[in-house]
Amino acid sequence: MVHASKAGISAVLFVSWVFLALVFGLLIGVASLPRTETAHTQAVQQTSNSTYSLTLIVTVNNPWNSTVTQPRYWILTPQGLVSSANILLPAHTLIRLTIIDYDSPSPLPAQFAEVSGTLGNVVYFVNGTAASGTNITKDGAYVSEFNNETQVAHTFTIPQLGINIPSPANSVVVAEFYLNQTGVFLWHCMDPCGLDASGWSGSMDAPGWMTGNVTVYP
Repeated sequence: MVHASKAGISAVLFVSWVFLALVFGLLIGVASLPRTETAHTQAVQQTSNSTYSLTLIVTVNNPWNSTVTQPRYWILTPQGLVSSANILLPAHTLIRLTIIDYDSPSPLPAQFAEVSGTLGNVVYFVNGTAASGTNITKDGAYVSEFNNETQVAHTFTIPQLGINIPSPANSVVVAEFYLNQTGVFLWHCMDPCGLDASGWSGSMDAPGWMTGNVTVYP
């Protein structure tokens, strides 16, 4: 499996940490998004044990072969970007998932543009925030669905657990949810962003790209 170049990953890391700082500032004072309090080695920070924070980043132009590039989900850790092939999450704990998406929109089935399985079936959408670092807005909004033709770049979907989190293009979303079952579950992007005419091959079938496992531990 071919990874992005070290220079490209370093640039993504720098911009991503800037965005995390901006998003954290935006969330201060928002009553229904309590302060980030804990983390696994996959997450950004750890301060106590009531909330588990995980940050995923969607990068573009990742070499798939010698001629084709594909979008890819990564886990952001203090040590850098690591594969999203197996994501570890605790059961019976508030999960705060941040998705930073660098990709452009593409049409997807309408049901996957709707948020489900999160607290209130909403995400906190940093409206109009471009992942390039420009066009930063001060305020975000709680959103329950997006335009399936023009807004969504990817989704983070765990069908067995009823979780569907649309990820708008060039934006940041924060979702909060609980996982009350332990085991290994499939996660998948439901926006056809892969190869061939259907868009369902290539990275769509590759663990650590647009699919993988979520291991929920006690």
